[in-house]
Amino acid sequence: MKYYCGLDVSLKNTSICVVNRNGDIIREGESLSDPDSINAFLEKLSFPIERAGIEASSLTPWLCEGLLGLGIPAICIETRHAKAALKAQQVKTDRNDARGIAHIMRTGWYKEVHVKSRKSHRLRILLKNRRFLLDKRVDIDAQIRGTIKVFGLKVGRTTEFQFESRIMEITQSDPELQSYLEPMLDARRNLNIQYKILEKMIHAYVRRDEVCRRLMTIPGVGPLTSLAFKTFVDRPERFTRARNVGAALGLTPRKYASGEVDYNGKITKCGDPFVRMHLFEAANSLMGRYTGDSQLKSWGLNIAKRGSRKRACVAVSRRLAVIMIAMWRDGTNFQHGPFTTPSSIGV
Repeated sequence: MKYYCGLDVSLKNTSICVVNRNGDIIREGESLSDPDSINAFLEKLSFPIERAGIEASSLTPWLCEGLLGLGIPAICIETRHAKAALKAQQVKTDRNDARGIAHIMRTGWYKEVHVKSRKSHRLRILLKNRRFLLDKRVDIDAQIRGTIKVFGLKVGRTTEFQFESRIMEITQSDPELQSYLEPMLDARRNLNIQYKILEKMIHAYVRRDEVCRRLMTIPGVGPLTSLAFKTFVDRPERFTRARNVGAALGLTPRKYASGEVDYNGKITKCGDPFVRMHLFEAANSLMGRYTGDSQLKSWGLNIAKRGSRKRACVAVSRRLAVIMIAMWRDGTNFQHGPFTTPSSIGV
Protein backbone atom coordinates (compact mmCIF):
# COMPACT_ATOMS: atom_id res chain seq x y z
CA MET A 1 0.00 0.00 0.00
CA LYS A 2 1.30 3.46 -0.92
CA TYR A 3 0.76 6.52 1.24
CA TYR A 4 0.70 10.21 0.34
CA CYS A 5 1.09 13.33 2.42
CA GLY A 6 -0.30 16.84 2.06
CA LEU A 7 1.34 19.78 3.85
CA ASP A 8 -0.46 23.11 4.17
CA VAL A 9 2.24 25.51 5.34
CA SER A 10 1.74 28.77 7.19
CA LEU A 11 4.37 30.91 8.88
CA LYS A 12 4.03 29.27 12.31
CA ASN A 13 2.28 25.91 11.89
CA THR A 14 1.83 23.28 9.18
CA SER A 15 -1.29 21.14 8.82
CA ILE A 16 -0.48 17.57 7.81
CA CYS A 17 -2.70 14.90 6.27
CA VAL A 18 -1.70 11.37 5.24
CA VAL A 19 -3.92 9.26 2.95
CA ASN A 20 -3.55 5.83 1.36
CA ARG A 21 -3.94 5.04 -2.34
CA ASN A 22 -7.69 4.52 -1.87
CA GLY A 23 -8.10 8.04 -0.47
CA ASP A 24 -8.73 6.99 3.13
CA ILE A 25 -7.36 9.40 5.73
CA ILE A 26 -4.75 7.58 7.80
CA ARG A 27 -3.58 10.39 10.05
CA GLU A 28 -4.04 14.14 10.47
CA GLY A 29 -2.32 16.64 12.68
CA GLU A 30 -0.29 19.80 13.01
CA SER A 31 3.36 20.62 13.58
CA LEU A 32 5.65 23.61 13.60
CA SER A 33 6.69 24.87 10.17
CA ASP A 34 10.20 23.46 10.15
CA PRO A 35 11.66 20.27 8.61
CA ASP A 36 12.55 18.60 11.91
CA SER A 37 9.04 19.00 13.38
CA ILE A 38 7.36 17.73 10.21
CA ASN A 39 9.77 14.79 10.09
CA ALA A 40 9.06 13.99 13.76
CA PHE A 41 5.34 13.82 12.94
CA LEU A 42 5.86 11.52 9.95
CA GLU A 43 8.39 9.30 11.76
CA LYS A 44 5.60 8.11 14.06
CA LEU A 45 4.01 6.36 11.07
CA SER A 46 4.92 2.72 10.50
CA PHE A 47 5.20 3.12 6.72
CA PRO A 48 7.13 5.31 4.25
CA ILE A 49 5.58 8.22 2.37
CA GLU A 50 5.47 7.89 -1.42
CA ARG A 51 5.05 11.63 -2.10
CA ALA A 52 4.68 14.69 0.15
CA GLY A 53 3.24 17.80 -1.49
CA ILE A 54 3.92 21.43 -0.53
CA GLU A 55 2.49 24.45 -2.34
CA ALA A 56 5.05 26.94 -3.62
CA SER A 57 5.63 29.71 -1.05
CA SER A 58 8.41 31.69 0.61
CA LEU A 59 9.18 28.88 3.07
CA THR A 60 9.04 26.11 0.47
CA PRO A 61 12.73 26.14 -0.64
CA TRP A 62 13.92 25.79 2.95
CA LEU A 63 11.31 23.13 3.82
CA CYS A 64 11.87 21.08 0.66
CA GLU A 65 15.63 21.11 1.10
CA GLY A 66 15.33 20.07 4.75
CA LEU A 67 12.73 17.35 4.15
CA LEU A 68 14.63 15.85 1.22
CA GLY A 69 17.73 15.78 3.40
CA LEU A 70 15.74 13.81 5.99
CA GLY A 71 14.61 11.27 3.40
CA ILE A 72 11.07 12.57 2.85
CA PRO A 73 10.18 12.81 -0.89
CA ALA A 74 8.92 16.41 -0.73
CA ILE A 75 7.56 17.88 -3.97
CA CYS A 76 6.84 21.57 -4.52
CA ILE A 77 3.60 21.91 -6.49
CA GLU A 78 2.38 24.90 -8.47
CA THR A 79 -0.04 27.07 -6.48
CA ARG A 80 -2.47 27.79 -9.33
CA HIS A 81 -2.95 24.10 -10.11
CA ALA A 82 -3.51 23.33 -6.43
CA LYS A 83 -5.92 26.26 -6.07
CA ALA A 84 -7.98 25.00 -9.00
CA ALA A 85 -8.22 21.54 -7.43
CA LEU A 86 -9.11 22.90 -3.98
CA LYS A 87 -11.70 25.35 -5.33
CA ALA A 88 -14.50 22.79 -5.04
CA GLN A 89 -14.24 22.79 -1.23
CA GLN A 90 -17.20 24.44 0.46
CA VAL A 91 -15.25 25.08 3.67
CA LYS A 92 -11.69 26.38 3.46
CA THR A 93 -9.49 25.58 6.44
CA ASP A 94 -5.83 24.64 6.79
CA ARG A 95 -6.91 21.13 7.70
CA ASN A 96 -9.08 20.78 4.58
CA ASP A 97 -6.33 22.24 2.40
CA ALA A 98 -3.89 19.63 3.72
CA ARG A 99 -6.45 16.94 2.89
CA GLY A 100 -6.88 18.35 -0.60
CA ILE A 101 -3.12 18.47 -1.23
CA ALA A 102 -2.79 14.86 -0.03
CA HIS A 103 -5.44 13.77 -2.57
CA ILE A 104 -3.68 15.80 -5.29
CA MET A 105 -0.47 13.88 -4.56
CA ARG A 106 -2.40 10.59 -4.57
CA THR A 107 -3.97 11.21 -7.99
CA GLY A 108 -0.82 12.74 -9.49
CA TRP A 109 -2.79 15.76 -10.77
CA TYR A 110 -0.18 18.38 -10.01
CA LYS A 111 2.57 20.36 -11.71
CA GLU A 112 5.94 20.14 -10.02
CA VAL A 113 7.82 23.40 -9.48
CA HIS A 114 11.61 23.52 -9.61
CA VAL A 115 13.13 24.53 -6.26
CA LYS A 116 16.13 26.74 -6.94
CA SER A 117 19.50 26.34 -5.27
CA ARG A 118 20.59 28.49 -2.34
CA LYS A 119 23.11 30.25 -4.57
CA SER A 120 20.38 31.34 -6.98
CA HIS A 121 18.24 32.58 -4.09
CA ARG A 122 21.16 34.63 -2.73
CA LEU A 123 21.79 36.24 -6.11
CA ARG A 124 18.07 36.84 -6.40
CA ILE A 125 18.13 38.78 -3.13
CA LEU A 126 20.94 40.95 -4.50
CA LEU A 127 18.95 41.76 -7.65
CA LYS A 128 15.68 42.35 -5.82
CA ASN A 129 17.29 44.60 -3.18
CA ARG A 130 18.83 46.73 -5.93
CA ARG A 131 15.45 47.02 -7.64
CA PHE A 132 13.73 47.85 -4.35
CA LEU A 133 16.09 50.77 -3.63
CA LEU A 134 15.71 52.03 -7.21
CA ASP A 135 11.91 51.99 -6.92
CA LYS A 136 12.05 53.85 -3.60
CA ARG A 137 14.29 56.53 -5.10
CA VAL A 138 11.83 56.95 -7.97
CA ASP A 139 8.99 57.18 -5.40
CA ILE A 140 10.84 59.96 -3.55
CA ASP A 141 11.37 61.85 -6.82
CA ALA A 142 7.68 61.53 -7.68
CA GLN A 143 6.63 62.61 -4.18
CA ILE A 144 8.78 65.76 -4.33
CA ARG A 145 7.62 66.61 -7.85
CA GLY A 146 3.98 66.18 -6.88
CA THR A 147 4.04 68.13 -3.62
CA ILE A 148 5.70 71.28 -5.01
CA LYS A 149 3.33 71.52 -7.97
CA VAL A 150 0.79 73.26 -5.72
CA PHE A 151 3.19 76.23 -5.65
CA GLY A 152 3.49 76.25 -9.43
CA LEU A 153 7.00 74.78 -9.27
CA LYS A 154 7.73 72.42 -12.16
CA VAL A 155 10.87 70.31 -12.02
CA GLY A 156 10.87 69.36 -15.69
CA ARG A 157 13.13 66.76 -17.24
CA THR A 158 16.29 66.05 -15.26
CA THR A 159 18.86 63.31 -14.89
CA GLU A 160 19.48 61.29 -11.75
CA PHE A 161 22.37 63.60 -10.81
CA GLN A 162 20.67 66.91 -11.69
CA PHE A 163 17.49 66.30 -9.70
CA GLU A 164 18.66 67.58 -6.31
CA SER A 165 20.31 70.73 -7.68
CA ARG A 166 17.20 71.44 -9.75
CA ILE A 167 14.98 71.20 -6.65
CA MET A 168 17.24 73.57 -4.73
CA GLU A 169 17.28 75.95 -7.69
CA ILE A 170 13.51 76.29 -8.10
CA THR A 171 12.88 76.53 -4.32
CA GLN A 172 15.68 78.98 -3.47
CA SER A 173 13.19 81.81 -2.96
CA ASP A 174 11.32 79.78 -0.31
CA PRO A 175 13.71 78.70 2.51
CA GLU A 176 10.86 77.23 4.55
CA LEU A 177 9.83 74.92 1.70
CA GLN A 178 13.47 73.95 1.21
CA SER A 179 13.73 72.93 4.86
CA TYR A 180 10.70 70.65 4.44
CA LEU A 181 12.19 69.02 1.36
CA GLU A 182 15.69 68.56 2.79
CA PRO A 183 14.86 65.33 4.74
CA MET A 184 13.47 63.79 1.56
CA LEU A 185 16.57 64.80 -0.37
CA ASP A 186 18.78 63.36 2.39
CA ALA A 187 16.87 60.07 2.22
CA ARG A 188 17.23 60.09 -1.57
CA ARG A 189 20.97 60.73 -1.26
CA ASN A 190 21.45 57.84 1.19
CA LEU A 191 19.32 55.50 -0.92
CA ASN A 192 21.46 56.35 -3.91
CA ILE A 193 24.66 55.50 -2.02
CA GLN A 194 23.36 52.05 -1.01
CA TYR A 195 21.94 51.50 -4.49
CA LYS A 196 25.38 52.11 -6.01
CA ILE A 197 26.92 49.63 -3.56
CA LEU A 198 24.52 46.91 -4.72
CA GLU A 199 25.20 47.85 -8.36
CA LYS A 200 28.93 47.34 -7.79
CA MET A 201 28.28 43.95 -6.16
CA ILE A 202 26.26 42.83 -9.19
CA HIS A 203 28.89 44.01 -11.68
CA ALA A 204 31.68 42.38 -9.66
CA TYR A 205 29.86 39.04 -9.63
CA VAL A 206 29.03 39.17 -13.34
CA ARG A 207 32.67 39.88 -14.22
CA ARG A 208 33.69 36.68 -12.38
CA ASP A 209 30.90 34.48 -13.73
CA GLU A 210 31.56 32.64 -16.99
CA VAL A 211 27.88 32.06 -17.81
CA CYS A 212 26.93 35.72 -17.38
CA ARG A 213 29.87 36.87 -19.49
CA ARG A 214 28.85 34.45 -22.23
CA LEU A 215 25.23 35.61 -22.20
CA MET A 216 26.38 39.23 -22.42
CA THR A 217 27.88 38.56 -25.86
CA ILE A 218 24.28 38.86 -27.12
CA PRO A 219 23.49 42.44 -28.23
CA GLY A 220 21.22 44.18 -25.72
CA VAL A 221 21.90 41.74 -22.87
CA GLY A 222 23.69 43.39 -19.96
CA PRO A 223 24.72 42.39 -16.42
CA LEU A 224 21.22 42.61 -14.94
CA THR A 225 19.51 40.58 -17.66
CA SER A 226 22.19 37.90 -17.71
CA LEU A 227 22.22 37.48 -13.93
CA ALA A 228 18.42 37.55 -13.64
CA PHE A 229 18.14 34.90 -16.35
CA LYS A 230 20.78 32.74 -14.67
CA THR A 231 18.98 32.84 -11.31
CA PHE A 232 15.70 31.91 -13.01
CA VAL A 233 17.04 28.93 -14.96
CA ASP A 234 19.31 27.73 -12.13
CA ARG A 235 20.05 24.44 -13.93
CA PRO A 236 19.81 24.52 -17.76
CA GLU A 237 19.36 20.76 -18.00
CA ARG A 238 15.90 21.03 -16.42
CA PHE A 239 14.65 22.34 -19.78
CA THR A 240 14.67 19.39 -22.19
CA ARG A 241 14.07 21.76 -25.10
CA ALA A 242 15.36 25.33 -25.23
CA ARG A 243 12.06 26.66 -26.56
CA ASN A 244 10.33 25.55 -23.34
CA VAL A 245 11.96 28.45 -21.48
CA GLY A 246 9.70 30.89 -23.34
CA ALA A 247 6.60 29.19 -21.98
CA ALA A 248 8.10 29.00 -18.48
CA LEU A 249 8.59 32.78 -18.55
CA GLY A 250 5.05 33.46 -19.74
CA LEU A 251 6.18 34.72 -23.16
CA THR A 252 3.94 32.42 -25.21
CA PRO A 253 0.33 33.25 -26.21
CA ARG A 254 -2.71 31.96 -24.40
CA LYS A 255 -4.74 29.37 -26.27
CA TYR A 256 -8.51 28.88 -26.18
CA ALA A 257 -10.05 26.13 -28.29
CA SER A 258 -13.55 24.84 -27.60
CA GLY A 259 -16.05 23.64 -30.17
CA GLU A 260 -16.06 26.09 -33.07
CA VAL A 261 -13.98 28.65 -31.16
CA ASP A 262 -10.21 28.60 -31.59
CA TYR A 263 -8.01 31.63 -31.00
CA ASN A 264 -4.70 32.72 -29.51
CA GLY A 265 -4.70 35.47 -26.89
CA LYS A 266 -2.05 37.66 -25.32
CA ILE A 267 0.99 36.15 -23.62
CA THR A 268 0.25 34.14 -20.49
CA LYS A 269 2.55 36.20 -18.22
CA CYS A 270 3.02 33.18 -15.98
CA GLY A 271 6.41 32.54 -14.47
CA ASP A 272 8.82 35.19 -13.26
CA PRO A 273 7.78 38.81 -14.04
CA PHE A 274 11.17 40.12 -12.89
CA VAL A 275 13.11 38.15 -15.51
CA ARG A 276 10.44 38.80 -18.14
CA MET A 277 10.83 42.56 -17.55
CA HIS A 278 14.60 42.40 -18.00
CA LEU A 279 14.30 40.34 -21.19
CA PHE A 280 11.82 42.88 -22.56
CA GLU A 281 14.25 45.71 -21.76
CA ALA A 282 17.07 43.79 -23.46
CA ALA A 283 14.90 43.28 -26.55
CA ASN A 284 13.97 46.97 -26.58
CA SER A 285 17.65 47.91 -26.32
CA LEU A 286 18.58 45.55 -29.16
CA MET A 287 15.89 46.97 -31.44
CA GLY A 288 16.62 50.57 -30.51
CA ARG A 289 20.01 51.60 -29.19
CA TYR A 290 22.05 48.79 -30.75
CA THR A 291 23.54 50.11 -34.01
CA GLY A 292 25.41 47.01 -35.22
CA ASP A 293 24.25 44.50 -37.80
CA SER A 294 22.00 41.85 -36.30
CA GLN A 295 19.70 39.37 -38.00
CA LEU A 296 17.77 39.12 -34.73
CA LYS A 297 17.20 42.89 -34.74
CA SER A 298 16.06 42.80 -38.38
CA TRP A 299 13.67 39.97 -37.57
CA GLY A 300 12.18 41.99 -34.70
CA LEU A 301 11.85 45.15 -36.79
CA ASN A 302 10.01 43.21 -39.49
CA ILE A 303 7.51 42.03 -36.86
CA ALA A 304 7.12 45.64 -35.68
CA LYS A 305 6.25 46.73 -39.24
CA ARG A 306 3.45 44.15 -39.42
CA GLY A 307 2.13 44.86 -35.93
CA SER A 308 3.31 46.93 -32.98
CA ARG A 309 6.74 47.54 -31.50
CA LYS A 310 5.57 46.14 -28.16
CA ARG A 311 4.55 42.87 -29.78
CA ALA A 312 7.88 42.75 -31.59
CA CYS A 313 9.76 43.26 -28.30
CA VAL A 314 7.82 40.37 -26.76
CA ALA A 315 8.73 38.13 -29.70
CA VAL A 316 12.40 39.14 -29.49
CA SER A 317 12.31 38.59 -25.69
CA ARG A 318 11.11 35.05 -26.20
CA ARG A 319 13.75 34.42 -28.87
CA LEU A 320 16.45 35.89 -26.63
CA ALA A 321 15.48 33.49 -23.83
CA VAL A 322 15.69 30.52 -26.23
CA ILE A 323 19.09 31.62 -27.56
CA MET A 324 20.44 32.31 -24.06
CA ILE A 325 19.63 28.89 -22.68
CA ALA A 326 20.95 27.19 -25.84
CA MET A 327 24.24 29.12 -25.50
CA TRP A 328 24.48 28.23 -21.81
CA ARG A 329 23.83 24.57 -22.49
CA ASP A 330 26.25 24.37 -25.43
CA GLY A 331 28.95 26.58 -23.88
CA THR A 332 29.13 28.83 -26.95
CA ASN A 333 29.16 32.61 -27.44
CA PHE A 334 26.66 34.52 -29.56
CA GLN A 335 27.32 34.19 -33.28
CA HIS A 336 26.80 37.37 -35.32
CA GLY A 337 25.96 35.35 -38.41
CA PRO A 338 22.79 34.29 -40.22
CA PHE A 339 19.74 34.22 -37.98
CA THR A 340 19.13 30.81 -36.43
CA THR A 341 15.62 29.49 -35.98
CA PRO A 342 14.75 27.36 -32.94
CA SER A 343 14.87 24.15 -35.00
CA SER A 344 18.42 24.90 -36.13
CA ILE A 345 19.80 25.28 -32.61
CA GLY A 346 18.60 21.88 -31.45
CA VAL A 347 15.46 22.79 -29.51
